[in-house]
Amino acid sequence: MRVIGVAADIVTCCLVIGKDPTCLYLPTTRADAKNWLLLRVHGDEEVACRKVDAYLATINPSAIDQIHRMEEFRAGAVYPFHAVGWVASMLGGLALLLTLSGVYGVLSYLVTQRTKEIGIRMALGATLGGITALVLRQSMRLAVIGIAVGLALAVGVSRLFATVFLSMNTYDALAYAVGVIVVLGAAVAAAWFPCRRAARINPVDTLRCD
Repeated sequence: MRVIGVAADIVTCCLVIGKDPTCLYLPTTRADAKNWLLLRVHGDEEVACRKVDAYLATINPSAIDQIHRMEEFRAGAVYPFHAVGWVASMLGGLALLLTLSGVYGVLSYLVTQRTKEIGIRMALGATLGGITALVLRQSMRLAVIGIAVGLALAVGVSRLFATVFLSMNTYDALAYAVGVIVVLGAAVAAAWFPCRRAARINPVDTLRCD
């Protein structure tokens, strides 16, 4: 074959896969060729489309069937991925919300169960800051253990997904970091508020709690 020119790399399959490494354009017959016209315009695209349509209509009213912008083709190609991303984000947000409610509920309950202990410590001279720091340290220990186990499971599952979703990054560091920070924040709030509330109660009244 005789090479008559070299063109820039393009995407012929999928935007996620990217540009083709090698693509060879072969001659075609008039019967196989499609009546496609590709134009680069400057200025307003809608105005250019109307001008092209009007000009071709003067030559042959049936010469052109549809006029589309390349942006419309690109948007149509990436829409399925956007739709899947929206659904996955909703499911992930729901899972994160359930996780936060569970973490907050469990830690808040555990701290509330220690109301009598907090009263005894306050009666013996412990300060509000000292009690809060103690409860936070103990609660954060549980939270860190849970997050470590959760991260290990998440990484293990992502390895399975990596073999199926070849075009997706299953090791998104930002997503992992946001999940860890949000869960830690929920754990701190779950331990902080009940502890401060219990520490402000009169130690005598606190000791009467069962």
